[in-house]
Amino acid sequence: MLRENITQEISVFTGTDINQLLDLAQKSHEKYLLRANRKDLDAALLYYLEAIKINPAIAEVYYKLASLLWEKGEIDLHSAIKQCKKAVELAPNSSMARLYLGYFLKAAGRYPEAETVFKESIDLAKFKSSKPRLALASTILERLNRTEFNASSFMEAIYFFGSGISMSIYDYDVIKMLYKTTVEKTSVWGYKISADIQKHLHNYKKTVEIYEKAALATERKDLFYSKIGDLYKELQNPHRAADYYRQALRDCPDNISMWIKLAEILQSHDKQNIDEIIECYNNITRLEPMNSRILYEIGHLYLRSENKFNAVTAFKRAIEIEPNNAFYHNSLAYALVQLQDYDGAINEYMIAIRINPDAEWTSIVAQALGAIYHQVKDNLDAAIIAYQTSILLDKKNVDALVALGEAYQDKNDPDNAISCFCNAIQLNANSSRIYSNLGLLLWEKGCTDEAIVAYQKAISINPKSEIGFNNLGVAYLDGKANPVEALKMFNLAVKLNPNYALAYYNVGRTHKMLHNKAEAAKYFQMAIDINKFTQELDEAEVEDTLLGMFSVD
Repeated sequence: MLRENITQEISVFTGTDINQLLDLAQKSHEKYLLRANRKDLDAALLYYLEAIKINPAIAEVYYKLASLLWEKGEIDLHSAIKQCKKAVELAPNSSMARLYLGYFLKAAGRYPEAETVFKESIDLAKFKSSKPRLALASTILERLNRTEFNASSFMEAIYFFGSGISMSIYDYDVIKMLYKTTVEKTSVWGYKISADIQKHLHNYKKTVEIYEKAALATERKDLFYSKIGDLYKELQNPHRAADYYRQALRDCPDNISMWIKLAEILQSHDKQNIDEIIECYNNITRLEPMNSRILYEIGHLYLRSENKFNAVTAFKRAIEIEPNNAFYHNSLAYALVQLQDYDGAINEYMIAIRINPDAEWTSIVAQALGAIYHQVKDNLDAAIIAYQTSILLDKKNVDALVALGEAYQDKNDPDNAISCFCNAIQLNANSSRIYSNLGLLLWEKGCTDEAIVAYQKAISINPKSEIGFNNLGVAYLDGKANPVEALKMFNLAVKLNPNYALAYYNVGRTHKMLHNKAEAAKYFQMAIDINKFTQELDEAEVEDTLLGMFSVD
């Protein structure tokens, strides 16, 4: 929009009013120096670029363009120096062309050349040589700081610094900028004082009116709309605050603190607005590309929005900046798991574990690594090592102990599995899952009474566990040959979960043992019907059991 507006304005110019175009460029440039608003910089650039198209022989345009393009990061020092030398060729008697050339030579570390050019600028400017004198003094001091100290050069720097200060009264440009800066600051200060008084009197409506008037009068919309946003934030009106932060950013899209404010208020009060929050963080990254923490936050936001590929990219960029941050590697691993890149995730988890910023945290990472080996790779030996590492890092990690027990259980190593579950119970005696696992292992080892005790404990902790009631019923039915007690347990399991096919099957088995063939057949058929959806059972086995009850020997 800015480019379109300026282009429309430029289109009415002709070669005869190039001075008007240069005047607009100068005003935009001055506004940028006063307000540091990137919009003003862009406007100045467009005006100067159009000016050079109309008349490519104006020296001022070359060194001003060099300054603005370098400020924007679009050219390097070599190109800027080349542009300034072109300006010197076009206007060999221009003090300003040499002043800008000297600035860039100094920035490039070419101090002797810069000092020579600044002295030439001083000779050409005569009494208006305040800026080249100060620049020369600064260059000499910077050279001395990087090389051996020289008393003669130091005194020379002092001389040019003092004379530069004294001659500033003859430099119209310096006085003009000083005047504009003073007027701007005084105006801003006056509005701030008026608004602060009204705010102190709790006249918030008037405070907002003053800030809005100030935003238009001073053209500092970024400053005063931000003030209004801060006020609404204090008044617990986050939506209005966010609106004013957005208005401030429309005027000054390169204000990083404003993007941070908007991101924070959206994170706190509009968490579902993920796209705008991501936009805020992307702009912060644009303005501060080496901020790995922001990239880390962006990665998690992308995960929330199910944009897994962008999440991976964000985490990788954060790692490029800070390769030894274990938290970044862990988050990248998690994102890779979401993309089913398990090998990549394993590698990132291993890096995070090696860095090990905190034993308790790293224990959880090692547990996650074990889960991939266990549940995805079916590599029980690697899973057991990862779980053991997790427990070694944090002996109180109950979940890792349980996971290790389950890995031993899957490896048909019941003794080690039972040992893990018993150790886990010592740390957490109120886990239904642990007692259920322990009960199953004890049952498989033929320790029926102990298994029943474990199952009963699991149910007492979680009386809504249909699996617990079903397992206890199996122990009564198959271990104790007690179908009456077993039937009570199976019926409770069915009541808790009407779609539990295995429990229906076990009710059928119990009725079969009680010689209730009709009831047994009914429940076997119900198990078959439900299993078509849940796929818990071997349907052929259930059908064989059902048909077997009515077979004739």
